Amino acid sequence: MQAWKRLDDGSNKTRAGLRTITHKQFAMNNGKTIEADIIGNEGSSAAAVIVLTPENKVVIAKQFRCGPEKIMYEMPGGAVDAGETPEAAAMRELREEVGYESKDVEYIGAAYVNAWDNIVHHYYLARDAYSIGAPTPEELEEIEIEMISISEFIDNALHARMTDAQGVLLAYDTLRELEKKA
Repeated sequence: MQAWKRLDDGSNKTRAGLRTITHKQFAMNNGKTIEADIIGNEGSSAAAVIVLTPENKVVIAKQFRCGPEKIMYEMPGGAVDAGETPEAAAMRELREEVGYESKDVEYIGAAYVNAWDNIVHHYYLARDAYSIGAPTPEELEEIEIEMISISEFIDNALHARMTDAQGVLLAYDTLRELEKKA
């Protein structure tokens, strides 16, 4: 198989609420043309962090999500701003969304959420996280913080009760080992 040939210059974009949609056009190997509407700007990144307390409880953010129209469990995370590293973004989101910090942060990997997304998502594990005070969510965020067990965290990922389930998969072996020690 060969990659499809890109036919456009990447300049055709639409703003849709909080998202950018990039309109792409490709020539398929069979000669047909396909137009694809892709979420996000090309080259954009996001970062999220699995937050563990010294007792190995997972600090989770609960938020209403418009896509599934329900409250979802989430790792603190969000867009990587211009000039910011994915790790710095993850640590900023950790402070903003749940009011925690950690001095023991490990990169666990990256993933694309789906085939119709330009955004590469970076995942981190923050051990021995501690509260630094009240969260400072953005204007359009309503967040409820909850502490759950590692088992419940994994179960939420397995049963479509959380976003960023791929981050749980990237940390699965580490989380199971930490759970055994608890």
